Amino acid sequence: MEEKYTKLLAQADKWVEEHKDEFVSEIQGLVRIPSVSRADLAEPGAPFGPDCRKVLDYALERGRFYGFDTIDHDGYAGSVCLGDPDNSIGMIAHLDVVPVGDGWIYPPFDAMYLPEYDAIVGRGTDDNKGPAVLGLFAMRMLREFGWPLKHGIRLMCGMSEETGMQDMSALLEKGVTFPKLSLVPDSGFPVNYAQKGSIGGELEIPCEGNLIAFDAGSVRNVVPDHAECTLTVEVDVVKNAFAVLDEELASALTVTASDKGTVVTATGRAAHAAGPAAGISAIQLLTRALTQSGLLEGSCAKAMASVCELTSDPFGESEGVAFRDEASGELTLVYGVAHLKDGVLQLSIDSRVPISCDPDDLCGRLTAGAWTNLGFTVARRSTSKPFYIPKDDPRVTGLQELYKGITGSEAQPYSMGGGTYSRVVPNAITFGAGLPTAKNPSDFLPEGHGACHGKDEVVMMEKIYTATKIYVLALAYLDELLD
Repeated sequence: MEEKYTKLLAQADKWVEEHKDEFVSEIQGLVRIPSVSRADLAEPGAPFGPDCRKVLDYALERGRFYGFDTIDHDGYAGSVCLGDPDNSIGMIAHLDVVPVGDGWIYPPFDAMYLPEYDAIVGRGTDDNKGPAVLGLFAMRMLREFGWPLKHGIRLMCGMSEETGMQDMSALLEKGVTFPKLSLVPDSGFPVNYAQKGSIGGELEIPCEGNLIAFDAGSVRNVVPDHAECTLTVEVDVVKNAFAVLDEELASALTVTASDKGTVVTATGRAAHAAGPAAGISAIQLLTRALTQSGLLEGSCAKAMASVCELTSDPFGESEGVAFRDEASGELTLVYGVAHLKDGVLQLSIDSRVPISCDPDDLCGRLTAGAWTNLGFTVARRSTSKPFYIPKDDPRVTGLQELYKGITGSEAQPYSMGGGTYSRVVPNAITFGAGLPTAKNPSDFLPEGHGACHGKDEVVMMEKIYTATKIYVLALAYLDELLD
């Protein structure tokens, strides 16, 4: 690492140590706003609902508090700017969060700081409000240090990353000028050089008979950990039918009487749809139990059997489309949300498609094959192309060198199934902000808690402090690299 960056790192070390309380308070302020993106609650100037409007207003106010210029992009996103926003190096974070779900130990929007672990628990702490704050503080440092910049520095905060990135797509359609190059702090270090393409949408299948309610999941990009149904069957009959189930499956179910018959609940384990092997689908558990029990009558019997088959694995095996490539790994195919309405079961689709496979072609094969053969129709579909940047690109090699110089890590550039703004925003590279830390959520939270889309989402502040220093050097490096 060049001497000038070594000196900058020493300055950043000292600054971060002196401002740790501010890091905590700024993250807490954002996390206390329950900013789940809700396009169905759109209002003028608030295309993703009032809570996203509130968090955007708060973020822009904090930017002005620290002496930066701000831009409100009609409620789709906001920018905090140092210097020229149109000739800038960017950082693009998001302030929307996934729904909370059940089973939290700590209140999800209290943003409780645990000093003994130097951690904050709350929805959005890690994904992606903590990284948004580190972007703001990196800008503060460069300004306060008087670092000579050829470009402006611009922090953009979006409002619908978790629901399809309609925010950045809308800004592109409006002709908004984006930074010349942007860093996206929404995964892990070091450089992410490839992201899979994607398929999203919804399937429908007739579902009538003695199954009168079925609900599971809340967002399509999470393996659901809860599923519940109602049967017009007496509770003792259900319990007797479930006697044929294996012990492991039966232990995941709860059977209770209701005024309409019997409610059956299945408990799985949540995981991000990009890494579904870590999860256990509650939809799969519940449909398998219903199918094996022989309780169902009418078209709901076929519907549950079809859903059970689709959800039997998350890698496209059951649909006959399993695929992997060396650059980006294996295809994933997750059905995260299910809802029975007016005799039709609606089932969401979330597929992460390896970079050498065309998402539109794959969607066509699925429609002509497994989905139609099992009785589904495609009610809605969308696809996105993959992201790729060569490993020998000087932007990649330079960022890698800085990362190694700061952390000593030999970690190499990586590919992933998760989708970030790099898929949508021109010239955007995902870089951080995830890091290994000395203390971990497992030190104080039970298994299944602490992940970014799970219960008791937590950010370890050690990670934020280190990532901020990495970003200060990265911005300085990219400013020098670009014309």
